[in-house]
Amino acid sequence: MLNDMLNLDILENICSGTGVEVNISALANTFKRHRNTIKEQVKALFDYKIINRPIYPFMWLYQEYPLLVIVRADLPKSERTDKFLKEDEHIFGAFYVRDEEYNTLLIEFFKDIYEHGEWRKDIVAESKIPPREIRYPAHALFFSNRHIIKYQPHAPIYRMEELYKNGEELELNGYKLNNLCFQIFKKLVLGEGIRTNENMLAQKLDVHRKTIERRVSDLLKAGIVTKPACRFPKFFVPPDHILVYYLVEVKKSWDKVIKAIKIDPSIPLAMEANVGRYNLLLFGSFLNVEDHFNWEESYDTRFPECIGAMKKIYLSPRMTASIDQQKVSLRIIKSRKEQLYGKGLAETVRSGA
Repeated sequence: MLNDMLNLDILENICSGTGVEVNISALANTFKRHRNTIKEQVKALFDYKIINRPIYPFMWLYQEYPLLVIVRADLPKSERTDKFLKEDEHIFGAFYVRDEEYNTLLIEFFKDIYEHGEWRKDIVAESKIPPREIRYPAHALFFSNRHIIKYQPHAPIYRMEELYKNGEELELNGYKLNNLCFQIFKKLVLGEGIRTNENMLAQKLDVHRKTIERRVSDLLKAGIVTKPACRFPKFFVPPDHILVYYLVEVKKSWDKVIKAIKIDPSIPLAMEANVGRYNLLLFGSFLNVEDHFNWEESYDTRFPECIGAMKKIYLSPRMTASIDQQKVSLRIIKSRKEQLYGKGLAETVRSGA
């Protein structure tokens, strides 16, 4: 399906959010409120950058790039470095940190270790990063995306819902969410109340609306994309929350610990790991450091003597250098188009519908 130009054109549009819209009418019917009221609440969620506009998540990313690399690096803070972090097709996320000799944490995706090695040589040769002799050598850890235990970017919404039901006010990026706004927020994050504008896409791509409808349905069935949803701007974490990167040693009762992780709203991503004594990689979303400490204590209490060593790095919103959720995915799609028709023709030529 990814060797067909029309499919790639459709993917390029829907994965960037073109032709994907909030269904104001459906939400108005659901909540029995006027369209304008719903429209105002949705606008606030976007204007205050509480969520991004809806897109189709490109799940094929994890098949195309089965290698996840997490790198601690020593990089100069400069416009050139910032440009590299924001534009490089393999860097999913970058955070400024203070961890031993390192000041940057990178999340990267590759086909295999060989491609990663060639990429590292290229970025030094092209002076995108300084040569090895004037910086501390990077430290890379490798993980297989086939070892993903839990992938649930929307998980923190359930923790926020618990707090809201307990009477706590929810204020994100300076905007206080009322009950209606929170319910809309939850639906959009879960992929509800979102529609695909097949007519607009059909007109743009010069095909019949039914063709768009059928192709999108096929892409969903094949698992290349999942249903459209709004994502948090920092992907795994809502605004004003901290992201914690974890390496964890689970010494015993693996199945029980993993069962708890799978239903834990504070953990959007979990993977098996093989890094020294650590056998579990986690990304956690927390309100603050105290909230995170309470979480750790709860696991120690529930699973005594099961959790061993932990290595963690706190990643606050202010430490985010770059997160472009669709950059890596869109580059994969563009690369597929170039392979089919060459760079010059990829933008103008595609197979018949």
